[in-house]
Amino acid sequence: MNKKGALILEYVWLALAIFSVLFGSYRFYNTGINNSYVFYIIAAIASFMFILRRALRKFQDNNKSGK
Repeated sequence: MNKKGALILEYVWLALAIFSVLFGSYRFYNTGINNSYVFYIIAAIASFMFILRRALRKFQDNNKSGK
């Protein structure tokens, strides 16, 4: 994957995490935890994927610049 595509994918995961937290909070206040916990799980997975993609991109950038 090229550098621009990796960066876009990274920010897609971040946007998904933020959207999931916001929508989960909205659902929590309106209907309770039973209908909103799925959004918090999605937010946790998306946050993990954002951190993982960011770490991999930085690792690849450091290895390419060192050669």
